[in-house]
Amino acid sequence: MLRSRVMVLGIVLCLMPVNLFAKEGEGDPVEVQEVTVIGQPVERQGTGTLNLDSPSMTSSRLGLTLREIPASIEVIGQQTIQERGFRSISEAIEGATGVTVGDAPGDPANFSMRGFTNNQIRLLNDGLMTGPANMTSRPRDTWNLDRIEILKGPASVLYGEGAIAGAINFVTKRPVRELQGTETFLSYGSFNTTRAGVGSGGTLGTNKLHYRVDLSYQNSDNFLGVQRAPYTYWNGTSALLYDVTSRLSVEASFDLGFDRSKPYFGTPLVPSSFATQGVNGVVSTLDGRTVDRRMLRQNYNTQDSDMSALTTWTKLKTTWKPTDLIEVRNQAYYYTAKRHWQNAETYTFNTGTQLIDRDRFYVAHDQTIIGDRLEFQVNQPVASLKNRFVTGLDFSRLDFTRPSFFNGAGGSVDPFAPVAGLFGPITAATQKAMVTTTALFAEDQLSLTDQLKLIAGFRHDRIDLTRELFDTAGVLDTASSFSRNFNPTTWRAGLVYDVLPQITLYGQYATAADPAASNIFLVTRQESFTLATGAQWEVGAKGDFWNKRAEWTVAYFDIFRKNILTQTSLTEAVNVGRQSSKGVELSMGVRPTEAWRVQGNLTFLSAKFDDFAELSGGSAVSRNGNRPFNVPQAMANLWSIYRLPTAVPVDLGAALRYVGDRYNDATNAIRMHAYMTADAWMTVPYKNLWFTLRGRNLFDKTYASWGDNFYPSEIIIGAPRTVELSLMARF
Repeated sequence: MLRSRVMVLGIVLCLMPVNLFAKEGEGDPVEVQEVTVIGQPVERQGTGTLNLDSPSMTSSRLGLTLREIPASIEVIGQQTIQERGFRSISEAIEGATGVTVGDAPGDPANFSMRGFTNNQIRLLNDGLMTGPANMTSRPRDTWNLDRIEILKGPASVLYGEGAIAGAINFVTKRPVRELQGTETFLSYGSFNTTRAGVGSGGTLGTNKLHYRVDLSYQNSDNFLGVQRAPYTYWNGTSALLYDVTSRLSVEASFDLGFDRSKPYFGTPLVPSSFATQGVNGVVSTLDGRTVDRRMLRQNYNTQDSDMSALTTWTKLKTTWKPTDLIEVRNQAYYYTAKRHWQNAETYTFNTGTQLIDRDRFYVAHDQTIIGDRLEFQVNQPVASLKNRFVTGLDFSRLDFTRPSFFNGAGGSVDPFAPVAGLFGPITAATQKAMVTTTALFAEDQLSLTDQLKLIAGFRHDRIDLTRELFDTAGVLDTASSFSRNFNPTTWRAGLVYDVLPQITLYGQYATAADPAASNIFLVTRQESFTLATGAQWEVGAKGDFWNKRAEWTVAYFDIFRKNILTQTSLTEAVNVGRQSSKGVELSMGVRPTEAWRVQGNLTFLSAKFDDFAELSGGSAVSRNGNRPFNVPQAMANLWSIYRLPTAVPVDLGAALRYVGDRYNDATNAIRMHAYMTADAWMTVPYKNLWFTLRGRNLFDKTYASWGDNFYPSEIIIGAPRTVELSLMARF
């Protein structure tokens, strides 16, 4: 099955140029209309280019381009986001090479990459950290973003603990001196889904003061087409950039985000004997459970369920170039977040009553971070060799307060006509975490020759953690509360060699460190949680041909993480001695003609637990060789956009996505089957307007999009077929 699905993608890639080249020959060459995107000019072509000659501050603080960095980096710019209709950050990242996405409400907007998930991937906002991904990540609209940058492999040398599998950086639209104008967006689609966005940027008064303001709104009656699951997102971003002198600039920004939903936590698995309308090819288990079509779009949460958050970012960035060779950068910031969950989250089919048993879980977060990052860069030759060097200090103080409540006896509901009911009384106990981090980092690029460059970096962190646990009466539990400090040092070193001006080879070894437990906010005194460590070596190549009309990358990696404490259920965690993965990633962007652009990627992955003994029935059972949660063995994406040579231009686009099978438990007893989805759209550009009709999941494929190992009795079902009409205007 896997081979046949991959072959389908290959056949499509081969056949499409035959038809489209034939169309091209029927008339004069078609000139593609230039699209001006208000934001950082990182990409110019959208689909069809990999941006290899664009800089990436996520993967290096030296200002190196993607081609110069000995690692796999992917940039998804705003033009690509708009072309492909990515409404949320989850949809945008889902198209990246080797990345799968989970929108489980307990861990919204979390990801799997290179065999690791959630907290082993560092999520960043403009290069800054907020904490473990499964505690701090939020769903949000893509309108306010300039781009998303994805660094594959260990990123601790740049961002400290918690980045064994890589880092994903959400880069906000900010003032750009040479760009100005206003853009608006409005769309309406299935399930009363509405999106709206407006943004403006330019110069105020003299040429020294520049601004950027963006506001976005998204609302829907249903999340993933599920009943009683509405959601709303608001995002506002703003910034002022002032050029004090030609060598000194200051940027002040304030960003605000709000999201609220009545979440869907999944569809319960039921015995095949009960599922009179069982859906084949979605999920299978060793004990014969499946999903029933009659239950697919039901929401078993309570009537007063809630998942919501309000976050703010205040930042002050200063850039000073005292000479042409020296640059000093400083960023001070203040972050606040208030998050809230009040839900029935676990849905288990009771074979005796044939009802769905539910729990009650309440948790809230009150979080603040104050921090500062200072960087000092020198571009000065060493002897006769070109050299770039940056060093700096990173400081942050994080305060996190978490009242929580759990009740496993939340009542039962009918599988086909659930009466939502209310959450009930709450008696919460509070936990606190105070984390102070001070780090010294450095990075260097030394040109050994014009073709051969050495890139190396290191980071040393001092992490002071204090955990305070209180009972329901608010009394401090001194036996469970504790303080501890960590002192990890991580590093990376790599070589980049330009075999030809069009072909670059690279190799790199990188290390990482993160908490052995689920995340640093929740570790307890009883857990043995010396930092987990990991490392990866990677080799690959990047290049272009056909006068840069085609760009490609290929990478092979081998990565491991050891001394791990892994959560296997809602109430249990076990020590996993070692987990590893290795794989191959390929990507290509091609512009065969001025009217036609194609881009695709393909990933083959082998991930496993190397040393994992899970408690089962009171004894340790080996899970060695089993695949980790939510990790497929193969993934692929393909996009194509073609402009018809008509009097009024018409862009036709199509996308295919393939995700291999995955498991939702350490025993590999619950298998989510492989799936393929297809999207298509038509865009009509007219002057400053763009009209788009888009269809997603055209063949209405029913599939399991994600499984949360906290809730192995239920599976999240992907969205059904939807349609959307949108209008974009730029002035």
